[in-house]
Amino acid sequence: MDILKQLGVLLACCIAGDALSFLLQGALPGNVLGLILLLLALILGWVRLHHVARTADFLLQNMAFFFLPACLDVLDVFDQIRSEVLAILAVCVLSTLCTAGATALTVHLVCRLQKRARRNTEVLRHD
Repeated sequence: MDILKQLGVLLACCIAGDALSFLLQGALPGNVLGLILLLLALILGWVRLHHVARTADFLLQNMAFFFLPACLDVLDVFDQIRSEVLAILAVCVLSTLCTAGATALTVHLVCRLQKRARRNTEVLRHD
């Protein structure tokens, strides 16, 4: 029964995000708004992490399953995009490399900032 409650909370955020997207006339996708609503609910304490953790972990571990319909749709239209396959693959590879690079730079910057903060804290303690 606990899993159904957790799924209900996640589904409520998803439906609320879709409704908000409809009200905003599609300015932002409903799934993004649903995640923002869930984040706000977690930050404000309306939802506790243990209220959704088990079901969210299950969904994240099985995320590939949710991409199957999109992959099958691509196979349906493959004849139409056959001439653009190399361009599509190039965009996929380049965007993946850019994302990896941006992530690496962000991690590097955060590590440097944390080191600097630790040094400043240690200097203040010794004074």
